[in-house]
Order: sequence, then structure tokens, then C-alpha cells
Amino acid sequence: MSRTQGILFGVLAVVALLVVGLSLRTRQPPVLPVDEDHRNLSDLEACMVCHGPDGGLPQSSDHPLGFDCLRCHGTP
Repeated sequence: MSRTQGILFGVLAVVALLVVGLSLRTRQPPVLPVDEDHRNLSDLEACMVCHGPDGGLPQSSDHPLGFDCLRCHGTP
């Protein structure tokens, strides 16, 4: 194998690894757990009891804006 072919092979291998790595990453939000706390949720106010700023498990600071919780975090 010539030096040029080796470099080309290396570049293609790196690109292939990047493509595979990016395709394996998921940006899908987690679905609601199947438990008593989440069984009958129907609106934002119910979610914000726990996930609001004063709740026990508030949204992270990098949580996207939007208040339609069930649209993104739908039931399994």
C-alpha cells in the first residue's frame, strides 16, 4: 500500500468512526417511568409539582424551553 493510500484509508476510517458514533448517540428525551407518580399525569401543573423549580427533581438548567411535557416525554 502506498503512503497516499494509507493516508486516504486513515481519513476514511476516522470519518466512518465519526458517522457511527454520531448515529449511536440519541437525543430522544426519556419516556415517563411506569410508576404511581406518573401513571395519571395529564398536564403541566402535575409535572411541575416535582419537576418545577421548587420540586424535588427540578428540570436541569439546560432543559429546552417548552411546557408540553407529554409531547416529548410521552408514555411508553
